[in-house]
Amino acid sequence: MKKVLFFLILIFTINIVGMYYQLYLNYSWFDQILHFSGGFFIAMFFSIYLKAHIFENSKLKNTLIILGVASFIGVTWEFAEYIANLVLSPMIYDAFAIRTYFMGDLNDTVNDLLMDILGAGLFSFALHFLRSRKNH
Repeated sequence: MKKVLFFLILIFTINIVGMYYQLYLNYSWFDQILHFSGGFFIAMFFSIYLKAHIFENSKLKNTLIILGVASFIGVTWEFAEYIANLVLSPMIYDAFAIRTYFMGDLNDTVNDLLMDILGAGLFSFALHFLRSRKNH
C-alpha cells in the first residue's frame, strides 16, 4: 500500500507543478501521461483493495472489473474537471494570478478517458502476466 500512496502523491505533485508552469497548455502529451498514470494508479489501488474479491481463475472478469472501476472514476474525474473549470479557475486566478484550465474540448475529454482506460489496462495485463509467471 505504501507504493500506491507514493504513486498517488507523485501524480498530484506533478499535476500541481504542471498547472503552475502551464505544462498542460505547452505540452499536449503532459495531460496524456498524467491520465495514463491515473488509470494505472486506480487499477493498482483497486486490485489491492479488492484483493479478496479477485477471482483466481478469471482473468477476463478481473480485467473487466478493473477497467470498469477505472472508467467510472475517469468519467467522474472529467465531471470534476468541468465543475472546477467553472468554479475554481476564477478563484485561483484572483488569489494567485495563476491561470488554470481544468477542462479542454471534447477531443481532450475522450483522449483523457482513453488514457485512463489504457493505464488501467496496462496494469491489469501486467498483474495477470506477473501472477501467471509466479504460478509457473
